[in-house]
Amino acid sequence: MSAEDNTTMFENVKRICHDNRGCKGLEFATNVSDLVVEEVGDGNLNDVFRILSPTFKGRNSAVAKRGPPYIKCLGPEYPLTINRNKVEYDALLKFDSIIPGCVPKPLCRATDENIYFMEDLKDYELMRHLLIKGVNCEEAILKLAQNIVHVHKETQVSKLSQKEKQELAENFKNEEMVALTNKFVFTAPFVNGEPTNQCADNVRPLLPQIYDDPNVLQTAEKMRKLFLEKKECLLHGDLHTGAVMCTSDGKDPKMMDIEFAFVGPCAFDVGMFLANLIFTYYQHMSTQQDNDTHRQYAYGIVNLGKRFVKIYMEHMTCISGSIEHFMSEVTGFCGCELIRRTVGVAHVEDFKDSEFGEQEALGAGIRLLQAVDRIETVDKLMVIALMLA
Repeated sequence: MSAEDNTTMFENVKRICHDNRGCKGLEFATNVSDLVVEEVGDGNLNDVFRILSPTFKGRNSAVAKRGPPYIKCLGPEYPLTINRNKVEYDALLKFDSIIPGCVPKPLCRATDENIYFMEDLKDYELMRHLLIKGVNCEEAILKLAQNIVHVHKETQVSKLSQKEKQELAENFKNEEMVALTNKFVFTAPFVNGEPTNQCADNVRPLLPQIYDDPNVLQTAEKMRKLFLEKKECLLHGDLHTGAVMCTSDGKDPKMMDIEFAFVGPCAFDVGMFLANLIFTYYQHMSTQQDNDTHRQYAYGIVNLGKRFVKIYMEHMTCISGSIEHFMSEVTGFCGCELIRRTVGVAHVEDFKDSEFGEQEALGAGIRLLQAVDRIETVDKLMVIALMLA
């Protein structure tokens, strides 16, 4: 965004916030000339702004989120529905109604302007950043397991009335965002030569392990179909450590970036989050400075990943079929996420300073897709993925 575009956008955000000052949480926007706007976040899809009034006494800020009509990280040549802004706001309302405080408080949405306002979590940090720094996030991770399983249980399709099923399906059909996941998680990373794929030079020699292995490709296709066809409950749809904020001491998790919310297989949210804990594991295992400390932290992350899944399974009642079948689905989705984040368009910050982290993560993803039908427990998943003794 150019400086001129920034200025215009900032002025628009001020005006829209001021116009909606009657909404609870936006009372600070009384004087438009007093408002200050700054762009925050570096997401792949959306523009995110903090807007505040330095002179207002009390809660004096909020966060505004706008979805441009294209994929931000790829540019205008990759158009994307602006309806995702409405879906995300509706999902925030839904999640907050089920478990108040599990997401930033949604404040209001300016329908005609394709922008919504929510609570400013200015004293919170991305869980991913805390994990990279080696902060103990045990409380946040285990609380997150309880929160997401509760959302899944309360939106379990098999327990809803016919009218409730229809409303849930209609409100969160989210076809274009589902198509985006279909393409960039389950399709493009498994197509050799796909132009949007990106990988490091030291990862490139491993690519034949994906593209020359029919078992890996067939399993990815199986997971793609499962993602599209199995309707169990309302999902976050993109649950990873960069889509959760918590306090700087690793507590009070709040899910965010819920524009991918849709009705699908509950194992998808679980597998995606577990994969991102595996990224944390490899980031710390490959950190050379003070390696013993980092390795101990990494082993703790493995344990937290196991506990996350076990807490989820203790409370989940909408799993279709056997527990073993559910874990096979978690394994497949986890493997796809590990692969797409190492060879696809969207990588993770965890490996910014790691020479071999992406290689290790890719290997873990490949092993999981190869063994998907043999994994019945999270313990076995971790043993195979991480090659633990």
